[in-house]
Amino acid sequence: MDSPTPKPLRVGFDVTSATSHRSRGIASYIRALLPALEIAAPWVDPILFLRNERWLRKEALAALLPGAERRWILDPLKVPLGDLDVYHGMGTHLPRGNRTVRSFTLHDLRSFDLDGAAPEESGRRVKTIRRADRILCISEYGRDRLLHHVPDLSAPHIEVIHHGVDHKRFRPRDGAECEAALAGAGIKAPFLLQLGSFFPHKNLELAIESFARSRARKEGVHLVFIGGGSKDHSAQLKRRCDELCLSDQVLWVDSLDAPAVPLVLAAAEALLFPSRYEGFGLPILEAMASGVPGVSSNCACLPEIVGDAWPTCSPDDPDMFSAALDRTLFDAEQRTEQIRLGLARASAFTWERCATRTAEFLAAASRLS
Repeated sequence: MDSPTPKPLRVGFDVTSATSHRSRGIASYIRALLPALEIAAPWVDPILFLRNERWLRKEALAALLPGAERRWILDPLKVPLGDLDVYHGMGTHLPRGNRTVRSFTLHDLRSFDLDGAAPEESGRRVKTIRRADRILCISEYGRDRLLHHVPDLSAPHIEVIHHGVDHKRFRPRDGAECEAALAGAGIKAPFLLQLGSFFPHKNLELAIESFARSRARKEGVHLVFIGGGSKDHSAQLKRRCDELCLSDQVLWVDSLDAPAVPLVLAAAEALLFPSRYEGFGLPILEAMASGVPGVSSNCACLPEIVGDAWPTCSPDDPDMFSAALDRTLFDAEQRTEQIRLGLARASAFTWERCATRTAEFLAAASRLS
């Protein structure tokens, strides 16, 4: 017997972050989830909201659900949302003083966990958290940290829904398919890849120190960092490469066009992910889906994402990380097994599944009104 068609649901989505020039992070979450939601849950009627001056960049979102209505939010005015069943912030931002059911996606609590901000000192963010009727976390780790920092929240109203992977973009590829993308970025094979911004919490020092100790370095493998970020921190990292006589084998790429990312990733010998803090760690799953093995730190949510597919190491142990890297590269049996396990693990993370569960989350939120 067919399941009954769910009741139509009018949902306002704050998509302001998708106007960013960055192709990763919250912007990529919005651009991946909403089209998948349109397919998985056609009974959801989306209205897209843009905050403040970002309204002037609305043309950047012309291809995002082109048939959906757009609305402008001008802070700090109260926003009329009376015709909505739910208003959902795709980042940590919710309008004030409204009776409409409100929810949001919490991507991380880095400002609390790394910057040392106590909840009472982080006014705007805590007020947003407390305004929400339901909260969607993208990892169990994120949910645990949220309840740690704001323990009086209602735990049943906090749900974990993992991101998906775009398996059409991130998939195993042959070398010839990747050649043009590598040449365009100035990358020479064979190479190891670190994909993510150049900020202190990414712990790129561990990648550098581990590479310096590795057999990979001695065998002519290069190390490529793609992401950009803090210029001061990048300069420190480059000085360390000079001290270790690595500069000829290390390449820094501040940005890479979105179409080239899956091609460069698929061509890598391995992905290095030494980060001390992540909200999710999507590049790990993208590498797995591409048939690329890797090594990760054991911090924050990363063991939750890696599972048993890759080795995980202390973020402060370059010898351990280097040894795991060399086994990944040069132990043929282990490498084959990592690739097999990674492909299997990544297959469970799809945007279709994420969209279906998100639609269920929003429907449950609407019933709180």
